[in-house]
Amino acid sequence: MFFFRIDLGSKYGLGHYARVKSLIRYLKIKKFKIIVDTFPPNHLTPKEQKSIIKLNNKKIIKNELTDAKLFINILKKYGSNFFVVKDSYKLGFKWEKYVSKYSKKLAIIDDFPNKKHYSDIYINHSPEFLESSNNKIISLKKKNKKKCKFLLGPSYSLFNTVCNEKKILSDLVFYNGGSGDILIYEKVIKEISKLKKKLKIILIVGPYAKNYNVIYQKLKNYKNIKIIYNNNNILKLLKGTKLFISSAGVSMFESSFLKIPTLLFKMNYNQKLNDLDYEKIGHYFILKKKDLLNTKKIIKLIILMKNNSKIIKKIMNSIQINPKNISSNYLKAFNKL
Repeated sequence: MFFFRIDLGSKYGLGHYARVKSLIRYLKIKKFKIIVDTFPPNHLTPKEQKSIIKLNNKKIIKNELTDAKLFINILKKYGSNFFVVKDSYKLGFKWEKYVSKYSKKLAIIDDFPNKKHYSDIYINHSPEFLESSNNKIISLKKKNKKKCKFLLGPSYSLFNTVCNEKKILSDLVFYNGGSGDILIYEKVIKEISKLKKKLKIILIVGPYAKNYNVIYQKLKNYKNIKIIYNNNNILKLLKGTKLFISSAGVSMFESSFLKIPTLLFKMNYNQKLNDLDYEKIGHYFILKKKDLLNTKKIIKLIILMKNNSKIIKKIMNSIQINPKNISSNYLKAFNKL
C-alpha cells in the first residue's frame, strides 16, 4: 500500500496534489491514502475525498518530527511494510530519516536539488536536468541517501494528461494556480477586454485562490469574460484556447503536452528556472511577476502571441512529452526496487 504526505492549502495550492495524482495514475496504484494538513475545498469527487486523511484535527503541526510521528501513527493502523511518497516544501531531512525507519521505501518529489534528503527514490521533473552537468548530478547524489535512485527531468514529468470532457473554446485563458492572487491579472484583463471586445476570455480561479469575490464583482459585467471557479481539470479549457497566460507551475507541463502557446510569469520562489530551461519544454515567453505592471506592453505581447498562435504551436511541435513513455519510465524504476 502507498501513503502520500503532501502540502495542500492556501499557501501551497494544488501543485503537490496534482503531482501525486499523476504518479498514482502512472504507477497504476490501487491502494493508497493521501495525508494532508487541511482538507481541500469541495471540488473533489467522493472517491477522491475517501482517499484523503487529515494528519491532525487540532492544529497544523510545524515541527518535522512531530509531523513524522503523527504520520507513522496513521500508517500503523493499516499494518506494515508501506511505500511512502513525500511531496512537501515544509518537511525535509529530519522527517525523511524518521519515516524511513518505518517504511519499505521512501520516495520524494522535489523542486530544490540543493537541499539535503534521505530517500530511496528522488524525483525532480525540472527541465533543467535535460542537460545537467556531471558536477550537478554528483552534488545531488552527495546530498542524498546512498543507493538512492534518481528520476530526473521531463521524462518523469508529473502532470494531468486525462480529460474526457468536451473542450471549451476561447481566445485567452488566464490562470494563477490553485492558490494565487487572481487580482494580479485585473488590469490586463480589463484593458484587453475593452480593446478587443470580440475576444473570448476565460479566467480560471483556483479553489484556494485569493480575492475570488472581489474579482467576480469587478469583472461580472464584462460580456466577453467568463470566470470559472474551483475547476478540477483545466485541460478542457487549455484544449480549446489559442493562448494560455499562467504562473509557471505544474500547468506549464500541461500546456506543453497539449502544445498550447503560453505566456508564463514567474510568480513564486519555486518557479526559479532560467529561460533556457523553460524552452526545453516548449515555452519561449517567460516574464517576471513585476512585468505585469507594464500593462500596455503585456497587452501588446498577448495580442501578438494570439495572432501568431499557429506559428508558436508549430515551434512547440518539436517538443515531445509522451505520457505513455513517462508511465513506462516510472513502472520500470519502481518495479526494480
